[in-house]
Amino acid sequence: MKFLSCALCSSLFLVACATTVPAEKISAADSSIRAAEELGAPKVPEAALHLQLAKEEIGLAQKLIKEGDHERAAGILMRAQADAELAVAEAREAPMKVEAQNEIEKARALMQKR
Repeated sequence: MKFLSCALCSSLFLVACATTVPAEKISAADSSIRAAEELGAPKVPEAALHLQLAKEEIGLAQKLIKEGDHERAAGILMRAQADAELAVAEAREAPMKVEAQNEIEKARALMQKR
């Protein structure tokens, strides 16, 4: 009987934990958005798109939290963080692409001089 009551308590605890959205998920997504903005994501078309998606997803997640749909909000927050991190990666990649293209053009110019 004790095992059954312990199992029931554990199950209730897990269900209660699963129905709330930890503040860490919201702040992690917000941090990724700030990082993307600081790296210039709004100026890079691909990054700007993912940055906008992340912002919209955080807004949707906050609405779902207010409505009590914590499970769905948690999933949306995961997606928001992923989109924000993709924006970070794309913002970092953009200057490297420009630099690589410049180096390619220099190499072509040198080859044409020969």
